[in-house]
Amino acid sequence: MAIRIIQDKTTKKKKSVKRTASKKSKSSYTTRHTDLAIPYRTINVMRSGTRKKKSSLGKLFRMVFMLIFIVCLSFSGVFAYNHLMSYLCTLERFFIDTIEITGCNNVAESEIKELIPFQLGDSSFSVRLGQVERDLKEFKTELKNISMYRTNWGKKIVVSLTERLPEVFINVDGKKFGLDFDNKPFNLRGNMSFMKIPTLVFSNEDERKDLLGFYHKIKSKLGDYVSEITEIKYGEVDDIVLTLNRKTDIYWGQPKDKNINDKISKLLQVLNFLYSNNTKEVESIDLSFIDMNKDKVLVKYSAVNEDSNA
Repeated sequence: MAIRIIQDKTTKKKKSVKRTASKKSKSSYTTRHTDLAIPYRTINVMRSGTRKKKSSLGKLFRMVFMLIFIVCLSFSGVFAYNHLMSYLCTLERFFIDTIEITGCNNVAESEIKELIPFQLGDSSFSVRLGQVERDLKEFKTELKNISMYRTNWGKKIVVSLTERLPEVFINVDGKKFGLDFDNKPFNLRGNMSFMKIPTLVFSNEDERKDLLGFYHKIKSKLGDYVSEITEIKYGEVDDIVLTLNRKTDIYWGQPKDKNINDKISKLLQVLNFLYSNNTKEVESIDLSFIDMNKDKVLVKYSAVNEDSNA
């Protein structure tokens, strides 16, 4: 029995020795791994920097190659286009045999044909219609819009015109011009000079623009009375003055948008009353009191020369 007990103790000790040995081997292995990790990481950092330099150089070479390729492709495309256009310009099947001009009312067709830089027998492909449109609009201010297009395989070119019509007259250096709501002065044609439209009186470009915008707002609201307006100008205190039939001044007051409808309504009531009763000549109609929130229109009769409310 004693022998068995001793043998058991011995085996236990041996086992414990083995365990400690294994622990030592593990700790020594961990220590060696830690020591070798520092130079290993340093080597990896150096290699990654080299790779980045190589990749950046590769990207640069690719970008330069693509740029050269695009430039060469562009030059070849331009060369092919010019060669194709030169060939098409020599083909008789694309020669212009008809020039049609539409929309001429006050401007003569002969004027347009003299201005366009192409004629019958020219190649349709040698004409730059977009440039011709811009040049005509700049040279002929009477033209509001110009549209050119080819038909019948380019053998026919259609020139469609839209002429300007004056909304008001203006005087520049003693000469009378028309002015539409695009604020574009142009020469009067045909019977335009006899149109029943007002004349703007202004001292600078800003006043002209403001008066034209004001007239644009009230024109559609005045109905038939709009043809009675002969002059629009600024008064002495920056208020707007309208003149009817060259004899009756309408003192509009400040050109405020919020009072336009109210003033138009009051003015139409006064004009309807005066015209329906064949009232004697009126010197002025004052609408400026409405700016002070007063429901009042002052009418001054020229014959009696006294004020009365309407």
